[in-house]
Amino acid sequence: MAKLSVKELEALTLENLGRRLFDGDGLYGRVMKQKTGLVVVFEYRFKLFGVQRSSSCGKWPAQSLKEIRKLRNAKQELVNTGQDPIELNKAARLETKLKQANAIEEQKAELARLATEAATKRTFNEAISQWEKRELSKRKDKGEESMRAITKDIIPTLGDIALVDITRALLMNRLDEVVERGAGVMANHLFGDLKQFFNYAIAREWVETHPLAGITKEKVGGRQNERDRYLSEAEIKELKQKLTDAKLLKTTELSIWIMLSTCCRVGELSQARWEHINLKSAEWTIPAGNSKNAKEHTVFLSDFALEQFEALLPYSGQSEWCYPSRDGSTHINLKSIAKQIKDRTRTTPLKGRSKDCATLLLSGGAWTPHDLRRTGATLMGELGVMGEVIERCLNHVEQNKLKRIYQRHELKAEQKEAWRILGQRLNLLYHYQEDENIVLLNSTKTQA
Repeated sequence: MAKLSVKELEALTLENLGRRLFDGDGLYGRVMKQKTGLVVVFEYRFKLFGVQRSSSCGKWPAQSLKEIRKLRNAKQELVNTGQDPIELNKAARLETKLKQANAIEEQKAELARLATEAATKRTFNEAISQWEKRELSKRKDKGEESMRAITKDIIPTLGDIALVDITRALLMNRLDEVVERGAGVMANHLFGDLKQFFNYAIAREWVETHPLAGITKEKVGGRQNERDRYLSEAEIKELKQKLTDAKLLKTTELSIWIMLSTCCRVGELSQARWEHINLKSAEWTIPAGNSKNAKEHTVFLSDFALEQFEALLPYSGQSEWCYPSRDGSTHINLKSIAKQIKDRTRTTPLKGRSKDCATLLLSGGAWTPHDLRRTGATLMGELGVMGEVIERCLNHVEQNKLKRIYQRHELKAEQKEAWRILGQRLNLLYHYQEDENIVLLNSTKTQA
């Protein structure tokens, strides 16, 4: 049988599709069309142990005719010695796969070793820093309050220890020390943040177990009672009289009456901009970014509340902020108002702080800016405002999911009326004279 030539292969056309070409000694090819053009797929046909078999020998022109014949010759030698090139090829492929699998396992083992080594080297401080960037930064305050506490009470002692070596005992010792200095609430806040951090660490396999699993706040700083302090009407009158000697900044004094008459949070007022206050329409729009529940809230200002903002205008009207910082670049510190009030309700002065202690300590005890919000809401209720309307005035989210979904009525008119009658009552108490006869709504009150 005549051997195939390269010229014969090069002369093939589409008319030769499917044609078989024989080269002798069991080697033959089939003309096919592929993406690269016309090709000839070669196979070596042989008989071994009475069985006819066929083994691939390459593809022209990807391989030259010389290379294809060389491969056929190698397979023919195997057959001549009683070996099956097909089975040998399968074995070779299996061996290759086995080598690849072994290589993958070795890579996994090496990665595990490196991960273990990295975990051993990763300090608690480094892990906390990454958590801060990835998770805490998403919080409204960018995680500043949590990091301040962690940096103060945890990092100095545990910061340089490998994260994998942090134990429950080490963490509880630190939390116990915070409790022992009289800061049980702070210890509970720290505990909550540390639990979240270790959940984050476990999700990334930095640690295998949660060192604080099974621990509750009751076992750390103790159960936190819900605060129920509010000011009675008698105390509101008392507050008006005491403000004269408290030596508060006039802007802070005005903030007290604004919080009372709007039921706003101290942080919402501290971050307020004048562009949010419409003195003509008597409306204050609290942006979603400033509210606790991230929902925009409109406060309909009563005449009394409007007077307070108008009184505030000469002090900060040149700034974009209602309560600007000293350099005017931003708003005041969110704790500024609370600290000024706290200094004047405590009985012993702190070093470097106001000496005007107890000047704002009322007959019902110490109070905070948030108690003013509770006081305003309580007064609304005593003046006959429906609870649902009060909740809307407080910008609380409806807890009942079905109501939240289907009851979209915002009760704007009812809210406006609620703030009006609250402002009216506060105005009466604010301008109260000793010789006047005012019937107080709440003659008894709950202590903190």
